[in-house]
Amino acid sequence: MTELRQRYGPVVRLASWPVSAFLVSDPDVVADALVSGHRAYAKGAVVRGTVTQPLTYLLGDGLLTSAGDVHRRQRRLIQPLFHKHRIAEYGEQFVALTDATAAAWRDGEQLDLHARMTEMTLAIVARTLFDVPLDDHVVEVVRAAVARNMPAARTAALPGFERFEQLPLRGPRRRRDSRDALDHAVYAMIAARRAAGATGSDLLSLLLDARDADSGERMTDTQIRDEAMTLLLAGHETTANALAWTFHLLADAPEAAARLHTELDTVLDGRLPTVEDLPRLAYTNAVFSESMRLYPPVWAMARRLVEDREVAGYLLPTGSTLVFSQWVMHRDGRWWPEPTRFDPTRWLEPTTGKHGGPDRQAGETPAACPHAPARPRFAYFPFGGGPRQCIGNTFAITEGVLALATIARRWSFIAASETPVVPEPLVTLRPRGGLPMLAHLRG
Repeated sequence: MTELRQRYGPVVRLASWPVSAFLVSDPDVVADALVSGHRAYAKGAVVRGTVTQPLTYLLGDGLLTSAGDVHRRQRRLIQPLFHKHRIAEYGEQFVALTDATAAAWRDGEQLDLHARMTEMTLAIVARTLFDVPLDDHVVEVVRAAVARNMPAARTAALPGFERFEQLPLRGPRRRRDSRDALDHAVYAMIAARRAAGATGSDLLSLLLDARDADSGERMTDTQIRDEAMTLLLAGHETTANALAWTFHLLADAPEAAARLHTELDTVLDGRLPTVEDLPRLAYTNAVFSESMRLYPPVWAMARRLVEDREVAGYLLPTGSTLVFSQWVMHRDGRWWPEPTRFDPTRWLEPTTGKHGGPDRQAGETPAACPHAPARPRFAYFPFGGGPRQCIGNTFAITEGVLALATIARRWSFIAASETPVVPEPLVTLRPRGGLPMLAHLRG
């Protein structure tokens, strides 16, 4: 995709059948699709004349997949759950669970760091979403459902996928069984929380307690299930990948790692980090932002046109599917000098975006490079933007930076193999085959 952008420009036809798809790599078009002209675009792709949402089969009709009035109502109900004071309350849990994970490692031990980060973020989301420990039965059900269904999500938009999933074959049957087990576990938890009055501070209890400000109505059990699954995926898979890629990059950048350790030693002085430390951990924030630039957990997103529209000088018809790739745009040399170089200092001095206002998203560190021209707002968009911006972006950044600080204050890592690490672009961007690294306890 990067080569297509470099060779043919900001609009490239990827396919004409069974889907009319275009790779669009223009920050102004992304701004139009996500913010100023978002009503001309909708979620999903048009395949053989039918709108498809690949993740619906796993997530249902949650915030990530819903549209129109349903999405607006659900976002209005859920937004208060992610107020900054609630996220601050979760900060202590982020740090405690991360520290417990790292405390089990041994100096010189070889780890699959991606697997360890995945297990750690699962423990965090199990606690903050469901208020259960990592060894609870529901966590094992979640682990199995994600492992069996996420690889298949990449092909879920293809014609005939739903019929294929009903066949009595081993793969589809195991996926169905895991989804059924997950539904059973989540609905059982919903029933138990309703019976108990849902007075907890975990996100499931807050979903149960949420009321529409206009009608006073609560969400149905099905809506709560779909939103819980969406929050589970968003708070588990993506953050694990972001952290794994961060340690991979630091292992190849000793100067950046040394600067990170110096900041953590100075600010924390041997103690665990807190939410109150975040404003003083500027370089730690910068490391995490630069990692998400080079290896965005969500590496591409799609929108379909609901009307004919001019896109970067081309008139595209209704039904066209536009693919916006964070991977491609985060590595565009027009906005990012030496775009493949891991350079956290890009983020330490604020610049003004091309369209005015700070070149950043809510909750993100200022985007900057002292030697770069002012960047368009959507030269960097790991969390999307506009009315459909990831509702948990501040949650994810807080979790990621606190976890990075908690681990890096005591540990450093080097690659355990000379085999190159290859990105695997599934629904999220994973390191293919895991991330083998050697853990070293800092002196």
